Amino acid sequence: MDIWSTYRHPALPLRDLGLACLGAGEQGGPLPSFAGRALSSHAIVLVSEGSGHFSVEGMRYKVQAPAIMWLFPGVSHGYGPGPEGWKEHWLLFTGPTARALDELGCYSRDHPMLQLNGSSETGLTEVLGLFPALREALQTGGPQGDLASSVLCQRVLVEAGKHRTTGFVGPEGRAEHLLAELRATAHLPLSLSQLAASLQVSIPELRHAVQAAAGVGPKELVIQLRMSRAQSLLAGTDLPVQRIATLTGYDDPAYFSRLFTRKTGCSPSGFRREHQREPLG
Repeated sequence: MDIWSTYRHPALPLRDLGLACLGAGEQGGPLPSFAGRALSSHAIVLVSEGSGHFSVEGMRYKVQAPAIMWLFPGVSHGYGPGPEGWKEHWLLFTGPTARALDELGCYSRDHPMLQLNGSSETGLTEVLGLFPALREALQTGGPQGDLASSVLCQRVLVEAGKHRTTGFVGPEGRAEHLLAELRATAHLPLSLSQLAASLQVSIPELRHAVQAAAGVGPKELVIQLRMSRAQSLLAGTDLPVQRIATLTGYDDPAYFSRLFTRKTGCSPSGFRREHQREPLG
């Protein structure tokens, strides 16, 4: 493997307002272990080969690749490989967006160590495939390097965040199939029990699959899908709001309008005025 590490002091706007990548690297072999370290930034360590240990705030975990370790500012931790060594990629990042990713469920302080299952190896390979471009971006000077490394950093975090659970337990592709079916039926006025019945799964099975794959429960995902469909119809058609409410699964237009306003921050009519293209005269 190519052993490297690159650090960067990004521009203040990214550090203060967005997501700033402070450094990244990869290394392998019988690396030294350490303990009692606390970073001033966030970090992620991805172990793709080998085994070892990880300790954080008095808790000690056994690490067996593939695995992900999430590190948080000011939190004491330590880690290292066993006698045979391991292969690791690491990334340092900071900024308000890091807090947003935390709140959106990309990672969790309650679960700093994620032991992935075998089906997650392909996804982890895709994450690690972003590191060569990230290395190049970190070595590029000026604002362009700052922006490119920030974007790639966020891509790494989002992709790694997809593995915040070991995934839905069941036949291969089952979770993806349920999500696809859910997207196709989200506009229908179905209760959760009716939705589960239409997909031929139990309610707990549906909740587990959707939460593991999308990071939200099935009710919230249905609302997100309905609001997205409503926005497309408002911007792309002249259909009345009452009709759009029906087409997105709501029999009560007033309730639809209140929900739309609460979720998007804009009323349906206001959204249409802002986003609908007027025909050229």
